[in-house]
Amino acid sequence: MIQSMTGYGKSVIQLPTKKISIEIKSLNSKNLDLNTRMPSLYREKELEIRKLIASKLVRGKVDFSLYMEITGEETSTQINKTVVMQYMKQLKEVANGEDTELLKMAIRLPDAVTTERDDIDEDEWKAIAKTIDDSLTKIQQYRLDEG
Repeated sequence: MIQSMTGYGKSVIQLPTKKISIEIKSLNSKNLDLNTRMPSLYREKELEIRKLIASKLVRGKVDFSLYMEITGEETSTQINKTVVMQYMKQLKEVANGEDTELLKMAIRLPDAVTTERDDIDEDEWKAIAKTIDDSLTKIQQYRLDEG
């Protein structure tokens, strides 16, 4: 059966602390030309994603996008209290000002805020991989309908 190389597939999954949206777009191209966009947290899975896409879409200029929206209460960014207190102490020695103004300055200085990098949970990855597969199924159906 003839199928077009133009297609679009989108799937969304709601995980306990985040919402993941997968978008796959394809245009006409002689070979598979794959472009990926995703948060750095998922970069370690890029090769696996590329293999999954290449197994289903043989040709076309393909744009893959993974969007993540944090919906839970958890945040991986923390204020480094000891560093901020040291900055405020040093700022008091140099400048005369209110504590709130000094705090505003201290929080902008290096290492005042730390971000912890989370690892990908294996169950979470399985759910995301299934969502990618759903998007690939949708784009394949789109290509068949278009053809």
